[in-house]
Amino acid sequence: MPKPSSVHNQRRLRAKRGRYQSITRTHVAALEMQLAAAQQREAAALARVAELESRLSNPAPDSSRERLDTLLAICSALLILHDIEAILQLISREVTRLFPGTRSTLLFLVDHDRQQLVLRATSNGQPCDLVLHANQVLARQSFLSPRAMLLSGPELQADLHSLVTAQREQAPAIFVPWPPTSILLAPLRVEAQRLGVLMLCSGSQTDQFHPRDLSFIQTLADLSAIAISEAQQRERAMNLQRDLAQIQSLHAEAQARLSTAQAQLLQSAKLAAVGELAASVAHEINNPLYAARNSLYLVEQDMPPDATQRPFLEIAQNELGRIARIITRMRDFYRPTRAELTPTNVNKILIETIELVQTHLRHNRINITSDLTADLPHSIAHADQLRQVFLNLMLNACDAMPDGGCLHLMTGFLPPTNDCAGCVIIRITDTGTGIAPEHLPHLFEPFYTTKPQGTGLGLAISAHIISQHDGQIRVESTPGTGTTFVITLPVITR
Repeated sequence: MPKPSSVHNQRRLRAKRGRYQSITRTHVAALEMQLAAAQQREAAALARVAELESRLSNPAPDSSRERLDTLLAICSALLILHDIEAILQLISREVTRLFPGTRSTLLFLVDHDRQQLVLRATSNGQPCDLVLHANQVLARQSFLSPRAMLLSGPELQADLHSLVTAQREQAPAIFVPWPPTSILLAPLRVEAQRLGVLMLCSGSQTDQFHPRDLSFIQTLADLSAIAISEAQQRERAMNLQRDLAQIQSLHAEAQARLSTAQAQLLQSAKLAAVGELAASVAHEINNPLYAARNSLYLVEQDMPPDATQRPFLEIAQNELGRIARIITRMRDFYRPTRAELTPTNVNKILIETIELVQTHLRHNRINITSDLTADLPHSIAHADQLRQVFLNLMLNACDAMPDGGCLHLMTGFLPPTNDCAGCVIIRITDTGTGIAPEHLPHLFEPFYTTKPQGTGLGLAISAHIISQHDGQIRVESTPGTGTTFVITLPVITR
């Protein structure tokens, strides 16, 4: 059974994942609603553009026909533009075709957060750094006026006089010539939404604007507002889609991390169960083992020194001693002692392990080859535990080659890098049946086995031993070709 702390950790992970999923679903739903609203507004804007295009294509008096044709041409150009800067430049460039007396065109867009108008485009290409605050006359008229306005005479002079000193210093470079004799001012609006203002400035008394120009500039402002609104909505929709994709990516990443953490927690719980089982078995075996060793000791005391049975008695005592050491390691499976780790030659351990399995290899018609690097640096390790790992991997390789094959052992040294102080690498390769991809992620889990009579503990214990040596173990396998287990162990640093 998992320890209470493991169960608590599982519950905490499930609760954390539930809270994160709830928050993420709320954000995703909000972004989807905003995106749908933006797409609806874009569709409405396109419908209004089509309506204006239809209205402009109706017959008109000859005196207005040229202007209507110009408006229709501008409308057609606006329909294919989706970038706000391109739209603003088109309007400021083409407006003189509608109003020949125009000497300068200014396009302001609203900064709703700061409640001000920001100059975004001019017909003379001057730097756009003029800002009109909401409490100034020109800006207030732009914010509040429902339709186009014509400013001239004393009213215009009073409005221009309301500019602050810094604005009046900028004005001659923007309002060409300065001061203008008249201004056509048209708000850029889509329904109740204020987007900005279009200003046209005349330069002389003969070029002053006329009230009959108001309907044309308002139509141009309506077309411009629709195009700008559509571009803004498109930009917002793209931003929403990007944010939504980012949130979904973050959600998937967090879900993967939670799943990994949960899998690690489950692995820890299984290993804890193995440890508890090992400690329990060790405790139960230790008492009869102690009795058996004592009995053999008493028999030995009464046996003549030259008795023919004495060698067999020594073998029994040695093997019982080995069993006692194994039980001690089982008991201390999760409490390893660093005092038992000594400088170890990995090549020597492999050669000794090969000798243990020689008979098994010959019986299964398996040829063994080796490529062991000479002068391999020593590792700090427990020799018996490494031997246990190598033996387990070699026996598994034999099981994977029931019709014979080749077992190849290789050792090498990986030089130090920024992330590693250098390590010994051991590769144990067989030419057996291989491991199916669906089994690979679970190989080192306790009690997971594909063998009919397997316990599922060999690889789990091997992986635990390697991790206790600050090493790593991984597997590479191709079904029908063979399997390679790769072990890396840190070397002694001087």
